[in-house]
Amino acid sequence: MTLTDVEVATRLGVSRFTLRAWRLKGHGPKFLKMGRAVRYRPDDVDEYERQALVETQVPLDHHPA
Repeated sequence: MTLTDVEVATRLGVSRFTLRAWRLKGHGPKFLKMGRAVRYRPDDVDEYERQALVETQVPLDHHPA
C-alpha cells in the first residue's frame, strides 16, 4: 500500500503544496514516481519522522553554568 501526497501532508501537518516544494528541493520523505503519480511508502514516511525527531532531554552529566 502507498500513500498519496494529501495523506502524507495531513499526517505531517503541512499542505500538499509544501510537500511538493520539499520534493522539488530534495527534502521530505522519499517518494515513488509512477508516471505522473507521486506516492509514498509508509515506511519511508516513518523514517522521515524518525530522522526529524529532536531529542530535548538534558543529559544527566550536564551542569548548567
